[in-house]
Amino acid sequence: MKKTVPAKKASTRKPAAKAPAKTAPAKKPAAKAPAKKAPAKKPAPATPAAKAPQVFRVRVACADGPWWDGEECVRYIDMAEGSNLYDLHVAIQAAVDFDEEGPFYFFFAEDCETEEREMLPPSLEPDPAKEEIDDDVYEELKLLTHLPRTGLNRLFYAFKSEDGDWFFEVRHAGVSGPANPGEFYPLPVESLAVGPNPTEYGHDFDDYAEDPDAFRPPARGGAADDDEENPYGDDAEEGDDESGDGDGGYDGGGDDW
Repeated sequence: MKKTVPAKKASTRKPAAKAPAKTAPAKKPAAKAPAKKAPAKKPAPATPAAKAPQVFRVRVACADGPWWDGEECVRYIDMAEGSNLYDLHVAIQAAVDFDEEGPFYFFFAEDCETEEREMLPPSLEPDPAKEEIDDDVYEELKLLTHLPRTGLNRLFYAFKSEDGDWFFEVRHAGVSGPANPGEFYPLPVESLAVGPNPTEYGHDFDDYAEDPDAFRPPARGGAADDDEENPYGDDAEEGDDESGDGDGGYDGGGDDW
């Protein structure tokens, strides 16, 4: 007799819950790298203030001239540091109120009358004629370079006028410093001027310099030109005068020339 296998009872156990599928964890957004800051610029070095122009002072003294009577004439002139000899020429002319109508030259010597001169430029003859002088060359010669402070040789400025050469001695006055704002150089220092200006055309004749008919007496040390027109006329001859006294008509009255 076959044994029957009893049927298995349905399991009352609930099926085990399936473990939820593992999901990859959400990636956190990558943190942005902080933006690099540009390195702070170093402040530009302060621009140094422009150096104030420097000036120096020269002493100019009249040494000789066709109408010079020996009276002291000294002028002080403040010059810019980079001035040249042409600038000095212009400054001297302004300081003594000359007309700047003739050529000029410079030289070194112990005095203005000696023939032993060291000319500037060296190619110039010691007593040059007007046509031999090239004024423009002095724009290239710096004044400070050619301004001796010591030694026997002195710097002379010579100006050729109608009646002869005027000579002025130039020295460093030992004064220098910053320029005054707003001033134009060369600058004559009028408060230090000594003596009157030389009379370029002779005493009492400056006003007539442009008049070709003006009577001009001979320069100091010179003689009247034989061809010059006699300002008193040609009719009067020695021994034949209106007074009849044979002395040329001058009776000794009035002021002497």
